[in-house]
Amino acid sequence: MNNFPDTTYFSDYIVKFLSANGFDKVVFNPGASFRGIHDSLVFEANKGFAPEIVMACHEEIAVAIAHGYYKASGKHMAILIHANVGLLHASMAIFNAWCDRVPLFMIAGNGPIDAAKRRPWIDWIHTSTHLPAAVNEFVKWSDQPTSQSATVMSLNKARKLMEAGVHAPTLVAVDFDVQEQPLQDNLLAAMPVPEIPPQLPGLGDTAVRTIAQKMIKAKAPLIVVDFSGRNPSTIMPLVAVAELVQAVIFDRGNRFNFPSRHLRNGTQYDRNNFVLADLVIALEVQDLEGALLDIFPDQQLSDLTTKVEIATIDCNDLLSSKWATDYQRPVPNCTAYIGDTCASLESLLSELTALDAQLKTPAHRSEKIFSEDRLIQAQRASKASIQKQLDEHRTYAVPHVSIAVQEVWVGLKDTPWVLTNSGSITVDGWVKKLWDLERPNCYLGLNGGGGLGYGLGASTGAALALKDQDYLCVDLQSDGDFLYTPSGLWTLSAYNVPLLIVVMNNQLYFNSTQHAIRVASGRNRDIDKAHIATSFFQNPVDFVQLAQSFNVKAYPTVKNAADIAATVVEAVTYIRQHGKPAVVELLIQ
Repeated sequence: MNNFPDTTYFSDYIVKFLSANGFDKVVFNPGASFRGIHDSLVFEANKGFAPEIVMACHEEIAVAIAHGYYKASGKHMAILIHANVGLLHASMAIFNAWCDRVPLFMIAGNGPIDAAKRRPWIDWIHTSTHLPAAVNEFVKWSDQPTSQSATVMSLNKARKLMEAGVHAPTLVAVDFDVQEQPLQDNLLAAMPVPEIPPQLPGLGDTAVRTIAQKMIKAKAPLIVVDFSGRNPSTIMPLVAVAELVQAVIFDRGNRFNFPSRHLRNGTQYDRNNFVLADLVIALEVQDLEGALLDIFPDQQLSDLTTKVEIATIDCNDLLSSKWATDYQRPVPNCTAYIGDTCASLESLLSELTALDAQLKTPAHRSEKIFSEDRLIQAQRASKASIQKQLDEHRTYAVPHVSIAVQEVWVGLKDTPWVLTNSGSITVDGWVKKLWDLERPNCYLGLNGGGGLGYGLGASTGAALALKDQDYLCVDLQSDGDFLYTPSGLWTLSAYNVPLLIVVMNNQLYFNSTQHAIRVASGRNRDIDKAHIATSFFQNPVDFVQLAQSFNVKAYPTVKNAADIAATVVEAVTYIRQHGKPAVVELLIQ
């Protein structure tokens, strides 16, 4: 491990460092500011340990690929970024990862800090006095060392910190000149042993007992989840806890947190069923205010929190930005507990299990409002309401988004699948209503920061991570998001990534259209103009030809609901047989 046959440059050490720290792939759009590392990655003598290269056509795509790769597998890609120009391109995807609390390990090349070593023109415009400043407010830690030894310390710290406590991206800027220096003798002798990141403990015994007693005493407990499924090990304890205390789950859905068809998943139930709730326990909920106002509509937050006891278990307060306000509005009268969610749930389950006999007595169960009979009725009503909407949408000439989502599901039902991206809040909402989301990691969640350009790159990364497994990765790709990063198709094609891309094409930036309608309506103005500068109606994009131009298999645009499932089945068969990507475009409303 410490031998460097025929390797004499510091960039060779960096490549060895990546290998030693578990990075089996490195993704980048090529750039001269990390040309030393690039050379070391492809140098024949380093072949035995150099991570596999994945090339992207844009830094935003490269970062999104690593983002999706981690969410699908829990493994890391290293990311190389070209100087300031590349970092500025990458910044949106870095922000998404920050909001999504995904650990990314980023190395940005920088021009020579020593001005005497800069080439005319290009080294001056591609050198920053403090490169990380461009993204410092939405990375967990960054540094710009100026020597080999200092760079080694920084790389180790970045690797450790991205997974210590609350996960988030880290960045080290590596001097162009330092990369290409001969390796110092003191570094040649040894490679640092990767450190195990310190893990946050679960809640202490007193806190666990307190929460357990609150759940036992509550007549109508609710458990709100959002990001808790980042660790799939939380799911089974959460199911058991909900069943023991007869709680209802509300899933905000930024990960797969709880089986969608479980009777106690009340996310789709009519909110009138829960007006008597007397306790809310929130597990890793990013926007608790929004969750409470969703569960208890038409109530003021200040009034609500005086009537319903609220407690949170998360680590959100341990990491925040001075620039980004993704920390959300604080909720008054809320008891906050800080600890690892999985460990806390396991302790809570153990505490409740010890009281199992008490929880199952007829007298105790009769006090609980969220009985199985009540929830069965709520579930039936929910299914009937959804079916009524579908029946109405079936009459539309152009397939409604709900019908498209349902028919894609029909086409996938006989295939083990992973939904890597649902593209938009609208599509995501219908997926949660219509698809059976029952197993951990079958659904990878949204983009975190609400930034367009995420879907194709993240889905590519997820499909790369699961390439050797039996699952088919599916990207429900909104058309507007697709147009931010269409060159992501090149990476799919070049590396034969088996991904099904279903383009949900309503020829709109739909959210912007909705806002245009809302403003015009509120001002008593013509809402028929809402499509101006929010739509592609006058100049539609041909996504089929776009995909074919990148040598990706694409099927004729599907315009009828009756043809969706069959086309999806055909595309799935192609992907399974050839191990290559395929695009299905659906024209929807």
